[in-house]
Amino acid sequence: MSRVWMAAALLLFMVPVQADVLAITNARVHTVDALGTLDGATVLIRNGRIQAVGKQVRVPADAQRIDVDGAHLTPGLFVGLSTLGLVEINAVADTNDHRLSDFDGGAGFSIRRAVNPHSMLFGVARTAGVTRSMVAPAGGEQVFAGSGSLIRLDGSPNPVSHADVAQFAVLGSQGGQRTGGSRAAAMQQLERGFEEARRYGESGDRGLRASDFSFPVWDLAALHAFMESGQPLAVHADRASDIVHALDILSAWNIPMVLVGGAEAWKVAGPLATANVPVLLDPLGNLPQGFDRLGARADNATLLHAAGVRVGIMESSGHNVGRIRQYAGNAVAEGMPYEAALAAITRTPAEIWGVGDSVGRIAPGMIADLVLWSGDPLELATWAERVWIEGREMPLDSRQMQLRDRYRDPASAYQ
Repeated sequence: MSRVWMAAALLLFMVPVQADVLAITNARVHTVDALGTLDGATVLIRNGRIQAVGKQVRVPADAQRIDVDGAHLTPGLFVGLSTLGLVEINAVADTNDHRLSDFDGGAGFSIRRAVNPHSMLFGVARTAGVTRSMVAPAGGEQVFAGSGSLIRLDGSPNPVSHADVAQFAVLGSQGGQRTGGSRAAAMQQLERGFEEARRYGESGDRGLRASDFSFPVWDLAALHAFMESGQPLAVHADRASDIVHALDILSAWNIPMVLVGGAEAWKVAGPLATANVPVLLDPLGNLPQGFDRLGARADNATLLHAAGVRVGIMESSGHNVGRIRQYAGNAVAEGMPYEAALAAITRTPAEIWGVGDSVGRIAPGMIADLVLWSGDPLELATWAERVWIEGREMPLDSRQMQLRDRYRDPASAYQ
């Protein structure tokens, strides 16, 4: 290399790298934070994080400015629970990775390696403003289903942002079906799992054999590590009595609980609030679909929120995660405060799964997951116009949109 080129290269390394700065100005900002909703506000983003929010934010000269003319800006939508990236086509077993069959595994099962970064459903979710989700296994023949992980929809080769952040368990009638036919047996298996995991941990695996336990050793090792971690156990249950029994069991073991489903949770809202147990639910799950759900009602989320229970919204499939806006809007129609409903699809799920200090709000220091909407974000006729994940704008494209564009003109089908 010549001396001239060497000097030029050295000069290049000496020049400070310009920060990646973006200013979204003149926005109606739903901070989902202490500042509430701000009109005519600016959100300043530097290197993927929010640096400032407000009406008097000074925009640096090197910032890229985007004047949004009063449009609504919210945090990226966070789905409290889904199978996004785990199930591509429900009827095709080869594309379904969230459920186990003919395999004796439970607490030791982790779903993190099954998430498909090239899932066609990621693009569909992004066009609906979804930026993150919890994904979890449904399990197999045990009450313990395995551990769930958090994913981001930024197109990275590994979409898992936080691996194995919670353990999942299935109680109620479904848990009973896995344990001989009785929901009481499911409760007993839950307790026995904790007791065997404690004994396994205390033994240090000395002088114990697999035959000394009813659970596989690898499940006990995972369950013991979980019990020491302080992570929550996410319990699938709908019937009020099952919820109360789960509360009692987990309280005795000092294990935090997240209730998943909770069709009859409104009946025991007081105990849930006292125990600080959040609930992930579908506000449209208001029909008595089975004997566990005879008490289902449309204002479940409203009653829980009024009692002081943190409520997040989930979508059981990966195909329809964009519907969480509709679910939140329906919760508002049933009496839930607007800000609480918006938090249920942004801030609250992030807090439930332990990442509320970095995503789910528009505040200084938070990761810049943002969505710009054509109108009120909880209205059905509104759509996501622009989406940013960690400060990078995402393409709003999907296979469905490509097919729409291809066949919009019939003649193009033959080209």
